[in-house]
Amino acid sequence: MRVIVVLSILCVPLFALSGAGSDRENMEETGVSGQTADDSRYDQKTDAPRGQVLLIPDSNADVVGMFDPYDGTYWGDFIVDDPTGTQYNFQTPVNAMQLSPGGPVLVSDQVSDAVYGFDATGNFMYVVGDATYLNNVRGIDFRYDTVYVTSGDDYVAMFDAPGSFAGYFIQDGTDPFDIMFIDEVESGSALYCDIQGTTDNVRHYHADGTLLAELFSINFPEQVQVDVLNPGYYLVIGFSENMIYQFTIDGTITDSWSFSGGRGVFRLGNGNLLATNGTGVHELDASTGAIIETEYSGSGRFIELADLPGVAIGEASFAGIPAPEMYLNPNPFHEQLSIGFTLAEASNVRVDIYSINGRIVRTITPGSMGPGSHSLTWDGTSDSGELLGRGVYFVRMTTSTGTTTMKVNLLR
Repeated sequence: MRVIVVLSILCVPLFALSGAGSDRENMEETGVSGQTADDSRYDQKTDAPRGQVLLIPDSNADVVGMFDPYDGTYWGDFIVDDPTGTQYNFQTPVNAMQLSPGGPVLVSDQVSDAVYGFDATGNFMYVVGDATYLNNVRGIDFRYDTVYVTSGDDYVAMFDAPGSFAGYFIQDGTDPFDIMFIDEVESGSALYCDIQGTTDNVRHYHADGTLLAELFSINFPEQVQVDVLNPGYYLVIGFSENMIYQFTIDGTITDSWSFSGGRGVFRLGNGNLLATNGTGVHELDASTGAIIETEYSGSGRFIELADLPGVAIGEASFAGIPAPEMYLNPNPFHEQLSIGFTLAEASNVRVDIYSINGRIVRTITPGSMGPGSHSLTWDGTSDSGELLGRGVYFVRMTTSTGTTTMKVNLLR
């Protein structure tokens, strides 16, 4: 359930650092690699464009940059560091992820041991969690009104409101670098990158945090991502593997590309790949893996898609408002999607279906509904009755108590 990128010249490229491979991995694992050539920018914030952008932190410049989701072009800085360090303090930002279309953006910082919340224009709002509960923070994701934070202390922590620690989702001795909820095989299941020494692999976990399967081995996997142009397929990038893999939920690797020191990966709208490493943000040829263009020079990290104000409307439910519970089944789906939800009290209900381009393609308005469990059906058509194409869509339900947004894959 997720969804934004960067500019500055990194003086010492990460994979050019001297020392053995294990030293390089240790620096990456602890976040020290993000402090090798600190060049924070405080005064170059760019007004956010309307619509969809890719958000990518630069862990040396301590900013979150904006990039074109079609071809990877750099558009400017969305969030810059706080020069006073009183509200937030970027030291090695890793993951910038939006809670819902048009909603707040959370940024994890590996060395500050914190996750910070910003509004959809890049202004600071709150601290989700800090060193009281976190250490060596990496990738993050959310499900319903809970944020999940991976930690180098071998756990995934949960927060159900800013500053409200809700326990551990996974604490099984693995060393997580990223987590992504996918709702495939079962509702609430998650893909997970484990960098625990000789057992480095991509894993699939049940909704209760127990292991479902180890999918395949990969040396130091960093980000795992949906392949947005190919429903049912996923991407993962290996820092020490020096590879990007496309795979299916059963662990079958279906394609691969060579890429040195990889951190973040995303499938662009033009069909190519966007990948990051210690030297920048690079567009890769989808057939050969060759670098077509370096879009940005800096210490690039994870890549996430976001909808900034002007396309998707609505407020996120994380800031203390209880979100309605919603369940999508099956996901992916072919012809009929069941949208299940539970209301704590009587409420008017509205469901909007957004395309990957941020456009509302279908609205379902059942009106007032009583407390309890309910179910609606979407048949994969638009408001005009047209069959929609395969791809990623966002299901956004609004009630009197808040909103919930979930991602679904439509197969044809």
